[in-house]
Amino acid sequence: MHRILLFALILASLGLCLPAPAQVEMEWSLRHSRTLLMEPVWATVSIGNQTGRNLDLTPNGNARLRFDVEDRPTSLVRETGQPLVRRPVIVPAGETREVEVNLLEGYRILHGQSYMLLPVLEFGGTRFAGPRLSLEVQPGLVLLERRFGMPNQADARTVSLRQLHRERTDRLFFRLDAPTAGTCLGCYELGRLIRFFVPRLEQDSEGVFHVLHQSAPDRFVHSRIDSDGVPRGTAFYIAEAGQIRLVREADGQVAVTGGTPFEEDPERPGVLTAPSLPPSNPYAGQQIGELPAKGRAGPAAVRPAPARPAPRPASPAEEAVVW
Repeated sequence: MHRILLFALILASLGLCLPAPAQVEMEWSLRHSRTLLMEPVWATVSIGNQTGRNLDLTPNGNARLRFDVEDRPTSLVRETGQPLVRRPVIVPAGETREVEVNLLEGYRILHGQSYMLLPVLEFGGTRFAGPRLSLEVQPGLVLLERRFGMPNQADARTVSLRQLHRERTDRLFFRLDAPTAGTCLGCYELGRLIRFFVPRLEQDSEGVFHVLHQSAPDRFVHSRIDSDGVPRGTAFYIAEAGQIRLVREADGQVAVTGGTPFEEDPERPGVLTAPSLPPSNPYAGQQIGELPAKGRAGPAAVRPAPARPAPRPASPAEEAVVW
């Protein structure tokens, strides 16, 4: 007992103390730990405020949320100059708030490789750090690439459909680049991909890009993205791979033929339901393989015995020989 008190007195005299719990606690996660190059990198950060003061994460607030993005040990990726937190976020004292940010907007993640990410919150001259996570960025497998417009013109576009294996399935991505400016206008995931059907790409008279791909054995997805990289909508179809296709109409519009679209449920707005299809082989009556109707079985029908063929006369070679 005397030794414990003596040790505590020595620590107090030296100005030492045991580590206290952090005043700001951070937990965070990535939406996808594997992403396609130029795809938005979404992260959700949970901030617990125990400082006794409100944390204002706006650009002119008293706190700043940032990340240390390392492309190799001790080498940090440069920032883009854009604010990481765009909407007003205030974390009251003693409470916890979640913040969703896109790391691609704040940092120059321009190469396909592995990155190490560390969230940092700066407040009152102190840096509070969260756990470190890794991010894998891949260029993806190019399935189709096409150029639209005249070269060296501002409206020239390069469209590529890329495949990336993520979450145990193959995913299809749409990437739109402006080669004259050397920028990527958008990169979006279009959903699950089945490689039995080759994806189709067309552009209509208004400059909207149409992509048709297979996401299930009998399900197809029609995606529309304009020339500025803004999604215009998605439609789902039931069809067979050899029938559905994209066709250009006489007025320059692009439509889907050979498929039956999903319909919106009238009782549940915003919910799509699969169309009802007729049976592949309609028939009436009882056929081979069909079970009889339930209930007490009636008397079994007596089938007449098959008629025996009449005996044919024996040929001379078949007649009995008598000696």
